[in-house]
Amino acid sequence: MTLPVSVIIILIGLLVFFGHYLHGIFERHSIPDVLGLMLIGMLLGPISKIIDPNDFGQFGPVFSNFVLIFILFESGTDLRIDQIKATFANTAGLTFFGFLTTTLSLSYLCWLVFHLNPLSCLFIGSALGGTSSAVVVGLVRKLKVSESVSTTLIMESAETDVFTLAIPLSILGLMTDMEMSAGLVLSQFFSALVMAVLIGMGGAFLWSFILNKSPKLKLTKFSTPAFLFILYGIAEYLSFSGPLTALSFGIAIGNLKYLEPKFVERLIPNQRIVLPRSERVIFGELIFLLRIFFFIFIGISIRIDRIDWLINGAFITAALIFVRIFLIRIIRPRNEPLMDKATLSIMIPKGLGAAVIATLPMQSGLPDGPIIQAVGFSIILFSTLYCVLLFFLLRTGASLPFYRFVFGKDKTVKTE
Repeated sequence: MTLPVSVIIILIGLLVFFGHYLHGIFERHSIPDVLGLMLIGMLLGPISKIIDPNDFGQFGPVFSNFVLIFILFESGTDLRIDQIKATFANTAGLTFFGFLTTTLSLSYLCWLVFHLNPLSCLFIGSALGGTSSAVVVGLVRKLKVSESVSTTLIMESAETDVFTLAIPLSILGLMTDMEMSAGLVLSQFFSALVMAVLIGMGGAFLWSFILNKSPKLKLTKFSTPAFLFILYGIAEYLSFSGPLTALSFGIAIGNLKYLEPKFVERLIPNQRIVLPRSERVIFGELIFLLRIFFFIFIGISIRIDRIDWLINGAFITAALIFVRIFLIRIIRPRNEPLMDKATLSIMIPKGLGAAVIATLPMQSGLPDGPIIQAVGFSIILFSTLYCVLLFFLLRTGASLPFYRFVFGKDKTVKTE
């Protein structure tokens, strides 16, 4: 059904207001707004059929790439090398083994259930191997856990963003060149990765040089993201990875003082780039609006006509929770408080980066693209839903007997 332009404009305004309302609910009641946005999308799309994903035409892929650029850039700038160094001892184990076990388990389950080819399975596994910062940060502060565990979870969600963005994008390059010889594919694959990183890193130093030579640019709004668009376009035009260029540009922008060679430091003093407050406010609001419409777009695109894909996604997500529980049982200290280990075990929600990445194979015209997107969206939906339910059960203490059975008696409680 085609809606009049006036109705579409009204609907957009209502959705923006409702997005802010849901965000307020999230703050007060610890219910992630992404869950409400996806349910709204499902109501508008597959349930009522008011909106069909095919109605978006070319706008859908363009919108997904637009969101991808900003998410990659934001993830890169949020990654602080000094913070990683300070928290590395506490977060490295959970970050690495959490991502590895989730990726391998999810890849195997997708191969077992959906009979996809190995590269498609690895793509899904790596894209959904991390956790969502937006959900984790909001929930963990509502539970009585130690500061170290809170920091570990927040840093895990930030650090795994690099894995869940860079690795599936790299696998996608292999998936699109399957018809070529293996040696040629690998050589082109690695050269494209190296060139993308060089363009991103080199672009960050070039932008620092430009800002130092033209101070008035620092007063402009949105100039840094505009320069990012140029780098992204150059990388894509040269058949390199635009997304990896955006990610490496963001990482370099946020960590120039740690990455600059000595000779560059002599040539370009004052390398640190600080985005103006007004620019950061505009950028943050734009990210917020993109989140609203993209998660609604996810809900619209969920395939309830393929109920088997949806249900299998729900069962696979449940299996990932049990994998996470036993991982925490193995790698965390035995004397760690029960509430800390229980909290670590439930924080598996998947976020916006994973959602955007899941759309790319279908945009590239790959045969497994539709099922990759459908399964990815299903796991994002159910991982958030399960996380919210487990959060409330843990907060009320209803699930503590189960965790006490799995992890043992709380060693921090002294018995008479």
